[in-house]
Amino acid sequence: MNENNAFSEESLRKIAAQKVSFRFSVKIHAYVFILINVLLIIVNLVFTPGIYWFFFPLFSWLIGFNMHTLAYILYARGVYPMAKRGVIYHLTSYIFVMLFLFIINFTTLSAYYWVIFPAIFWGAAVILHILFYIQYLSGKPEEGRKFKSRKERAIEKELEKMRKKQVKKN
Repeated sequence: MNENNAFSEESLRKIAAQKVSFRFSVKIHAYVFILINVLLIIVNLVFTPGIYWFFFPLFSWLIGFNMHTLAYILYARGVYPMAKRGVIYHLTSYIFVMLFLFIINFTTLSAYYWVIFPAIFWGAAVILHILFYIQYLSGKPEEGRKFKSRKERAIEKELEKMRKKQVKKN
């Protein structure tokens, strides 16, 4: 490694190769998703007209495709730390799964809105996750352009106290 770059040429090549592989796998997933769901729509319309079931596998697969794509985007954009990724995954999962559950509720038991319960309780958990992240895990810039979370700053402060006590004892 040289002083100007944080990564060696070999490390950068490995990262680039991994990004290309991940991007390729997302593209394959997209093509297969489109192909299979077009076939399912055709099968549905030809063999069971009037009963529209194709959107159940379409939307359930969309959840997986969304998470695969999101994982690639977060990796490619260098979104760190993992706590931030966790919040993004949790919020995105909530949105897509709740959309799917609303569709299921309104197509099967539209007289009874059972989907409100998971929407409220899981929604509360998502809000708590976001608030916890903002309060304890989000970073603030410090000297040398490093980001430290509140937890990391508290650990540093506690270490400093412990060092002072150690010096006083000696």
